Amino acid sequence: MDQIINNNLTLIRTATRGDFANCIKHIKGLKSVLLTINKLALTKSEFNKVVSGCYTLKISEKALYEAQTEKFKVSYSANKFKALLQMVALTGAIKSASFEDLSYDERSKRVKSYEVAKQTGHYVNYPRVWVVGDLSMADFSRIKGHKPLSLNYTSIASIFGMDVANQVFNDASSTSDSDRMMLTHNPAITISKYLSVKKDGLMPVTDVADLLYRVSGRAKSPEYWQKTLRVLIEYDALPNIEAVSLGSAGLSIKGLRKNTKVLRLIDPVSTTDNTDIEPLRVQAVYHYNFEKYLDDVQANIDKNLFKIFLGVIPETLR
Repeated sequence: MDQIINNNLTLIRTATRGDFANCIKHIKGLKSVLLTINKLALTKSEFNKVVSGCYTLKISEKALYEAQTEKFKVSYSANKFKALLQMVALTGAIKSASFEDLSYDERSKRVKSYEVAKQTGHYVNYPRVWVVGDLSMADFSRIKGHKPLSLNYTSIASIFGMDVANQVFNDASSTSDSDRMMLTHNPAITISKYLSVKKDGLMPVTDVADLLYRVSGRAKSPEYWQKTLRVLIEYDALPNIEAVSLGSAGLSIKGLRKNTKVLRLIDPVSTTDNTDIEPLRVQAVYHYNFEKYLDDVQANIDKNLFKIFLGVIPETLR
């Protein structure tokens, strides 16, 4: 089964055509990250143990960064590496596993450790679990032409859907519900309507982010929504809107500097003609919770014991 990893390494070193070759040529640092991950997978991955039918690496982001070459670490900070790692996960070349993805044995081990920790206060920090996939099946068109940028769940779920966002942000080491936010409506429509009533269709990025922050019920922070906007813009998810600096576009807004980033509405007609009036809202995305898992396990045990008491052997115990 090591053939998949060996094929990955060959592809990284020899690819000359297609989206993959384009990405490793033009996105600096990407080739090094892919090489390191697959070299680690060749020597340290487990197959069919942690996640059924998959190669997996149990390693933290920090340890993955430390495993990069010294030359890489001189040129790229841990934050820049994280952005590159998220890009790789965005393609599906690697996927971050959730607690639910883990095998029964791996879940049991982590739950037992968690139960002991609750009693003793000594917690074991389990690392994230990365599924290393077949590079030839990954979708590098998602990142082609884009620059490494720190992502968040809200922006990626809006652009590519929840499944893709999960493969980037799942964390099998998490022990509590997630506070991830997902937009329930296309943000481009709402933001366009904000801009359509402004003079010249202009609005500072910080003001648009503040509007999203208030729409969310003040979830997260204005900075979080600024990041969301940056990603939506970078990945062309706001087709009716462009991001410019006032000075470079020859624009001005009283009281703002020329280097202020603003969003500008390109086609106000399509906005005013849009009859979609659904308000933009956010919802919390459910993420598996160890506490709930323990409650469910106990409830299942109690249920089976009651059946046995009644003289019925549960199907799961036959």
